Amino acid sequence: MKKFFAITLLIIAIPVFSEDKIMPRFAIPTAHSNSMGGTHVAFTDNVFSLLVNPAAMMRVRQRSFFALSPTLISPQATFDLMSAFFDAAGGDMASLGKATDVLSKQKGKIPLGFDLREFPFSIAWVADGFGFGLWDRVFLNPSIIGTNIKMNLFVDLIMPFGASFKILYTGTHDVDAGITVKPFMRTLVTDRIKILDLMDEDYDIIDDLSAPLIIGAGLDIGFLYRWDTGFSAGLTFSDIVTRGKAVANYMPEGKASGTYYVPFSLNWGLAYDFKIGRFWSTAPNFLANTGITAAFDWREFDNVFQQKDYLKRNAVLGIGAGLQITMLEKIKLRVGLNECLPAFGFGFDLGPIELDFAYYGKEFGLEPGLLSAAAVEFTFAVRPKAKERNWIWTRRSLVGLITGNEMVLEDAEE
Repeated sequence: MKKFFAITLLIIAIPVFSEDKIMPRFAIPTAHSNSMGGTHVAFTDNVFSLLVNPAAMMRVRQRSFFALSPTLISPQATFDLMSAFFDAAGGDMASLGKATDVLSKQKGKIPLGFDLREFPFSIAWVADGFGFGLWDRVFLNPSIIGTNIKMNLFVDLIMPFGASFKILYTGTHDVDAGITVKPFMRTLVTDRIKILDLMDEDYDIIDDLSAPLIIGAGLDIGFLYRWDTGFSAGLTFSDIVTRGKAVANYMPEGKASGTYYVPFSLNWGLAYDFKIGRFWSTAPNFLANTGITAAFDWREFDNVFQQKDYLKRNAVLGIGAGLQITMLEKIKLRVGLNECLPAFGFGFDLGPIELDFAYYGKEFGLEPGLLSAAAVEFTFAVRPKAKERNWIWTRRSLVGLITGNEMVLEDAEE
């Protein structure tokens, strides 16, 4: 284990050179977040604060030991194509015309695939300013674009750990900061395949694919301001340095060489969480937790200043917004907008058991509407509460240490 961490720290210490290859970001999205316009740096109150905004760990007390979160991309097109190909395999070659019709309706561009997260690894623990996780993800996205198939496949194992501390604590206005280190292992396949080549009996697709095993680590820093009225504002510097090196290749002709990196991103967001209990102190529990949450984020905001680079995504695609209505403590209704596409869903919070459903749009292109797809997603998770912790670095704020005027947190709350 010590040798593994030494290797990953050495990798992220190497500067990014022009010959390094870009790879997708490391994330564990859920039906909860996707139905609400994506993740929100000012509204993340669960174990995924480790990856979304590490500063939020200051007020999270949650564990996770089992979850299943599958996603199907372009569900209608997928079922139509599968039906046509199965019929063709059974001898009905005329059914291939159905596949042509599907392609025609989509103007020759169809993103397909699935996303499976947190199975079998969904281990996480975050409590009062410290946390760690062990998550896995399998993402397969073969997109049909004209006469080509753009293959995007990665299999991730992420092992983040992090801590947060107080910059300012008054009980009314609080500012927290946090840091997350993200060791990872990733198998990555990103290639373009010609459909006509697949019809050649002598063609072997394995010869054209490369599947390197990449080991590395990343670093995120986040800040979160909270006002006790329910307003919050977040700022994160994600993937300040996230680098990996290919150490093996699973394809016979593939080479175990090269370095990979995830581009830096600046993300900011605002949220307002209205609950009846904040203004009616004697309200019964089922009413006290009833309310509405609104959140707005601009992810990868640094893209705004790089729009002349045609390889960068349109900055508008980084905008996300969402609403969540909580009723009777347990029922949650959500709507959102992310990547210029709508989203909606619902969930049931049954204590340690969470059930969530989402139906939303996803943009795989660099411009709005260039390569859009619908996605349907379901999450079942067991995430009980964690015990309260009193870490030594969270007892005083940075401002309190400097001025000497702030009481220890546990004394201030008495």
